Amino acid sequence: MYENEQTTNGGHGFAFGLLVGALAGAGLALLFAPKPGAQLRGELGETMGAWRDKAAKKARDVADRAGSQLNDLSATANRVKNAVSSTARDVADAATDATRSRM
Repeated sequence: MYENEQTTNGGHGFAFGLLVGALAGAGLALLFAPKPGAQLRGELGETMGAWRDKAAKKARDVADRAGSQLNDLSATANRVKNAVSSTARDVADAATDATRSRM
């Protein structure tokens, strides 16, 4: 009589909740850690600096790879354009020659 409606999102909601919970737990653990505030802030600053440096390096690597691939794609596009232009000229010349020979 009643339809059982289940909505599934592929577990994305659960994974997001798990990630948020883990981050919140890690933050609380750091706040309640038995270290002086200055020491904790220093360690956090060093860790965040290392993460920032890693992220910047990854971004540079991705940009370099993308630039290289863009250059390769541009060169390929130019070769294709030249081949198409050459073929079009050949076809036009052949058509012109065929038209002249009929006259």
